[in-house]
Amino acid sequence: MKDTAYLITNKDEHPNFLLSSLMLRGSVTPRIMPMLLLLSCYPLILVLLDHYWQPLPSLDVTPLEYTGVVLGMVLVFRTNAGYERWWEARKLWGGITNQIRNLIIGGLNYGPHDSAWQEALVKWAIAFAFATKESLRNGNNFTPLVGVLTEQELVELKSALHMPLFVASKLALLLQKARTGYSNTNGHELDGFEFSILEGQRTLLVDHLGACERILKTPMPLVYALKIRRFIFMFLLLLPFSLIEKADFYTVGIFILVAYPLLSLDQIGIELQKPFNSKSLSHLPLDNICETI
Repeated sequence: MKDTAYLITNKDEHPNFLLSSLMLRGSVTPRIMPMLLLLSCYPLILVLLDHYWQPLPSLDVTPLEYTGVVLGMVLVFRTNAGYERWWEARKLWGGITNQIRNLIIGGLNYGPHDSAWQEALVKWAIAFAFATKESLRNGNNFTPLVGVLTEQELVELKSALHMPLFVASKLALLLQKARTGYSNTNGHELDGFEFSILEGQRTLLVDHLGACERILKTPMPLVYALKIRRFIFMFLLLLPFSLIEKADFYTVGIFILVAYPLLSLDQIGIELQKPFNSKSLSHLPLDNICETI
């Protein structure tokens, strides 16, 4: 029962509402806190000027109320767009996992009854997941494959221009050898139908790889991100002038309460845009996914 709960819930999310709401791990709060503190100095300076220098001009709060609603909707849209990228990446990695398993199961059951061929198929199929992970993260750490691939194979993999395609080519060669008559197959080479099925699984792996690279290399349009942040900046720039007259020194606290969710939603959108980056707060657990294959 414990394992089931682990699978269907976020292991880092505390079931207690209060503890979960105050938890900093996985939160964007530490990342926006420096900017929030810096911005909070702005209303404080304005309040001090209003008190000890001369009264500052006051703005009607009504236009800002409508502007705040529109700004919130735009930020939610950005967050949703980031989540769509994150969820699409997760579905693609679910497909990679399934295709690797299907390729291995099909190869072991329909392919040559030769232990060397079967071992090569399994290890290169597993290597595809790790090669894809490292390629998406611009890394070169294949420690989990030590003992799976030989030292020479690891060197060839690391030096390949495109590591996942290098592995995909290895798989293609194995399937082709099994199709045309692999040594020691004892008459159990792949027929045309079996070959097309397994080759289809391998092709889907490359398709999923390409889709992941599309997400990686196609960020949210810069013009969209810039406009949102300019809107936030302009909104926060004008907000204190509509509060000072009635809120006085409470203006600083109200400013922080308004700025915090705006900056948080903006940062959440940024974090969700990078599902493969291990430095992102909500990156996909690719290490765990590869190890479960």
